[in-house]
Amino acid sequence: MKLQIAEWKEKDGNNLTEDKLIRKNTEKPEYGSLMLVSNTATLTNGFVNKRSKVGFIAGTVVDLESIIDEYNLKAGADYSTHVAPHRIVTLEKLQSELTDEDMGYSEKINPSTGEILKKGGETIYMKTQVVAEGSDIKDTFVSHDTEPAIDGAAVEFTTAGKKIGTI
Repeated sequence: MKLQIAEWKEKDGNNLTEDKLIRKNTEKPEYGSLMLVSNTATLTNGFVNKRSKVGFIAGTVVDLESIIDEYNLKAGADYSTHVAPHRIVTLEKLQSELTDEDMGYSEKINPSTGEILKKGGETIYMKTQVVAEGSDIKDTFVSHDTEPAIDGAAVEFTTAGKKIGTI
C-alpha cells in the first residue's frame, strides 16, 4: 500500500520544521509527527468509493529528521517503498470501551453534517494508526445508529400514484 509523505500546511498553531514534513508538538517541541496519506478505493455493491486515510508517525524531532535524512524522504514519496511496507488502519471504539491507556481517539463525526456519530446513544470514538504491513492489527469499525432519511440520490418513479421503481 502506498503511503505518501505529506507536507503539513502552514496555519496558526502549527510549528513546522523548515521542510514542512514534521509538525512539532506545541507543548513539547522536542516531539513531533510525520503525516502519511493512503488513497484507497473500495467497492460496495458495485459502487466505488475513493477516500484518503491519514496516519501519523510520532517521535522525537531528532529521530524523525534522522529517518527523513537517512531515507532521503521528500513530500510525495512513498514511505513504504523507501523505509518499509506499512499501512494505515482505522480503529473505532464506543466511549464505554475506552481505557486510560487508549490515546489519540477522537469523536467520530459525519463529515457531511458535522454530527457526532453514536451507537445505541453512545458516542463512537476513532483514530488511525500506522502499522507494519505484516501486523495483525486490522481495521475495526463500529456501525452508527441510522434513522430513516430521504436519500437525495434516489429517484422514485411513479405512475398514477403507484411506485414502480427506485434508483
